[in-house]
Amino acid sequence: MNYFWTNTIWYILLGVSTIIEVIFSIIKAKRRKFAFAFYMTLVGLVLSFESMILIVFKAYNYYPMIIHTSPFDDVLAGNLFSQFSVAATAILVAVLNLEYYWILILSGLYGLIEELFLALGIYSHNWYQTWMTVLSLNIYFWWAKKNYFKGLEGIKPLRYYLYILLGLFPMDVVTILWGFILSGYQNYTRNFIPDSVRSPYVVALLYYVIVATIMLLIYFLRLKWRWKSTVILAMYGANFLAYKLQILYFLNIWWFFIFTTVSIFSIYLSIVLLDYLFKTSKHKRKET
Repeated sequence: MNYFWTNTIWYILLGVSTIIEVIFSIIKAKRRKFAFAFYMTLVGLVLSFESMILIVFKAYNYYPMIIHTSPFDDVLAGNLFSQFSVAATAILVAVLNLEYYWILILSGLYGLIEELFLALGIYSHNWYQTWMTVLSLNIYFWWAKKNYFKGLEGIKPLRYYLYILLGLFPMDVVTILWGFILSGYQNYTRNFIPDSVRSPYVVALLYYVIVATIMLLIYFLRLKWRWKSTVILAMYGANFLAYKLQILYFLNIWWFFIFTTVSIFSIYLSIVLLDYLFKTSKHKRKET
């Protein structure tokens, strides 16, 4: 059955509106590089929250009918359309410095969209309710606006590192780590949690947090190259051990080297990029 006109098209429309919102927000922003970096942080923030309630607590399901080989990956694809969209609206609220009544209106609009998706049968609730979306988006949009302007004045180190850690989620987890799973050449144990379907994705998130934290330390501690090399070699060793313990799965040993190399260095380069985007000649991290 062709689901394009019944399911997929609605997610595509949501994606198109997301792109328009982001482009408009970046154009309107006085500091465009900062605005884009903050958008990545906003996406990472909402995806981190959504990963818990979707993957671990099974709050709801999406049916974009894009990935036909794996129902749960299709659910994740639908979730990405949703969360990139709400983050796009959050950066729009922040850049335009919209009044609170606009936050109420936009949160309510998302509630209506959610009800529409439910009526169309392209989204379903398990225990989740639409009012939770409306309430949480009010808080999320308000937080985005408040912290966007605070960030323009400078970001304290711990918050700065957290912003970058969150920004790595859409830049590396969604693209690199999930991409490897979809390729079929790499995966994670199905025995980490009782749910064998969701287990690999929980382990993938843990892998991201561990590798990203190590890369953040390497980068911001300004380690000398010999120490950086030592840590990175140790990470290769840790991945190989996880491979032997069947925590990580690879098609063959070559895919172990490919995955380990790409995952480590893509995260490091993303940190470099986000650090560059957040900083300008007029903006430095606060020292205290």
